[in-house]
Amino acid sequence: MKKPFSNAYDAIKKLFQKMFGKKNADESVSEEQAESSEESKKESEKESEKESEKESKEEGAGDTSEQQSEPGKSQEDMVKIEDVLAHIADEEGIKEEKVSKGELEEQKKYDEEVRKRAERKAKREAEDKKKDAEEAANARDEKIKMVTDPVTGEEVALGQLPEKAVFLKKYMRIQTTSDDVLVAINSIIKHPDMSKNIVVLGRNGFGTVKVGEDFARSFYEMGIVKSDKIAKTKAKQLNKMGLEKLKALKGGCLIIENAGLVSFSKLVEVIKDSAPENNDYVVILTGEIDSLSNFFDENEDIVDQFIYLIDVHKIKERGMMHLARGYVKERGYKADKSVFDKLKANLKAMEEGNIDRFVGRIDEVIEKCDKREEAAGNAAKIILPEDAN
Repeated sequence: MKKPFSNAYDAIKKLFQKMFGKKNADESVSEEQAESSEESKKESEKESEKESEKESKEEGAGDTSEQQSEPGKSQEDMVKIEDVLAHIADEEGIKEEKVSKGELEEQKKYDEEVRKRAERKAKREAEDKKKDAEEAANARDEKIKMVTDPVTGEEVALGQLPEKAVFLKKYMRIQTTSDDVLVAINSIIKHPDMSKNIVVLGRNGFGTVKVGEDFARSFYEMGIVKSDKIAKTKAKQLNKMGLEKLKALKGGCLIIENAGLVSFSKLVEVIKDSAPENNDYVVILTGEIDSLSNFFDENEDIVDQFIYLIDVHKIKERGMMHLARGYVKERGYKADKSVFDKLKANLKAMEEGNIDRFVGRIDEVIEKCDKREEAAGNAAKIILPEDAN
């Protein structure tokens, strides 16, 4: 790589030639030495002084300071030399970095968001460890598990999943998520006049719309909502959409994907529109945990409208396989270990905990099973290993 100012002396030499004629620096020195031996001695002393000065300057000041200390050059000469050095700097790509006020502000916002996310992550990890320890202790003691009612703040028994909450049963073997599901369902039953809205919290890259759909279907089976209609929309689409399109949803459920990106004003509109005296539907927010946490931190006025939080961000491989077995059973099919081993291998090609993609993959396997059995003239609903290829 070419070093900065590597051609500085060549450029300065050319400048001297232009200023003093064709004589170069060496020729000028020779003529001066020929004039008198005493002048030669003085010149030699000057050269020694210059060498000493140069050695000291290399540790501190730059080339330009050294040039300014040399005798025999006018202020005008120095200005021209500085111009040459500036020109060389431009050619070599050495430019002063300038950061605009807007860029500094953006960097500040970014740093603040990174800090907030790190704090939330540390807090979640601490809470997760505490929760895991409590769950392990309860499992050993076989005591009735007590939880906090999100409406009243009272300690209540965790309870069981109602039989009609069919689509939520597959989450009951996932220790990190089952409690949240049970708390939400039993509290909604106990407090029918309170908001029934749900927030499903996932990790970055998760697909959690399927969880929202499972709540919506279970709500209908249990009579919590009056209609089996489910509308799904992404936050950015909702921001641009007129709510008159949701009139047909009356009595059902609205699922908002990537909900951390919905505008505050639009969500306020949706909450008003979903009220019992208007279109009477349940709002289910799904999205990345940090985005949703940040949204609620900045919009505390609507926190009371979303009491129930379903945390699925900790579902890992084992939990996903529990989900797979529960989903296959929920659909009315049977499968042996070899089928689930193949599904487990499929997980390696997905984001860890992406429920939407994994359930979609199981749906593909079930579809292959249906086609194979239909061609054979039976409907045993038994998934074979080749169906999972």
